[in-house]
Amino acid sequence: MPIEGSLREFALHDIFQLLHLSRKTGELEIRREPSGARGVVVFNGGAVVGAEVDEETPRLGYMLLNAGKITEADLHRADQLHSEQPSRSWADIFGSLAVMEPEDLEQYMKFQVEEFIYEILDWQDGRFWFGERPVQESECFTWIPVESLLMEGARRADELSQLSTAIEGRHAVPRLSERAASENSVLDLKPDEWEILGRVDGVSDVKSIATTLGRSEFDVSKVVSTLAERGLLEISSQDGLRTRPPHETMLDRVADLIERGQLAEAGDKLASVLDALPEEPRAHYLGARILEREGKLNEAVAGYEKALSLDPLAAEARERLGLVKLKLGDIEGASHEWKAYLRMAADTPERRRVERAMTALHDLEIVLSELDGREHP
Repeated sequence: MPIEGSLREFALHDIFQLLHLSRKTGELEIRREPSGARGVVVFNGGAVVGAEVDEETPRLGYMLLNAGKITEADLHRADQLHSEQPSRSWADIFGSLAVMEPEDLEQYMKFQVEEFIYEILDWQDGRFWFGERPVQESECFTWIPVESLLMEGARRADELSQLSTAIEGRHAVPRLSERAASENSVLDLKPDEWEILGRVDGVSDVKSIATTLGRSEFDVSKVVSTLAERGLLEISSQDGLRTRPPHETMLDRVADLIERGQLAEAGDKLASVLDALPEEPRAHYLGARILEREGKLNEAVAGYEKALSLDPLAAEARERLGLVKLKLGDIEGASHEWKAYLRMAADTPERRRVERAMTALHDLEIVLSELDGREHP
């Protein structure tokens, strides 16, 4: 008999305990409100063997990349495989690349499952459903007792509540303080503090930083709190007012110039940003936009690919790359890029236009195939 209800009436901690004590095997689905985010936890004999949250970002890939287990080329290849076969799990895809020992992959898979669980356990509004069903071996990425997950979750919550600078959840946004921006002396920071400080842009929240670095949100929160205590960072909510770095304001100006067709001036302003920040993804994206407007399509492809190598989640770059490949006659390449774009894009008019374009591409591929068949009976 299915188990279902509201998270306002039944806390997820209690649901996990119930499934553990009754040694249930099956799938627990949680739908968060009002965001609509979906989480799935797989139980086998009352233990957690798998979990995921409906995100398309290869969090596992970032962990493996930052741990030196895979290369950027491996991560790009994994992204290609996932776009071709979206139903495949990231674990299966990285396992198929055969670039690391299976034991290493299992270790990082367990870490990812734990992080998904800690995120899901924070959800307080929404609904849940549990249905018993056989669990396939391919779904068992790890084996974690529920008690250890709940105890660690409680420990983290307690430790976060005692931080000197409060971090109001995973959507807290750190930004550089005025002191840090004007700091001329050499900062004495630990490697992990440098790593996280380097990802602070005044826009990305704790969750985004943790995902990109392949780190736990718990660890990132602690480091952010420490840096805030030292006066290097300030914390705001994701919806709060925040000071944007000067280069972002300049890139906004560049984007406006491109839209108005003032490409030479846009290129001059963009060059100053790239000189100061050669690894800024949006700068490379806008550089590619200029090249595209100038008709230099092959160079534009290289620019969009550079932006995506720096930020695989840059949806606009993915969408434009698909369009430029189509202009170059690469129908298969355009289809590949747009499939990846649709997996990450929000429901906007632009997304719906790409969906219509994908339908037209599909029809065109069928017609071309039929014509090719007539020519080669």
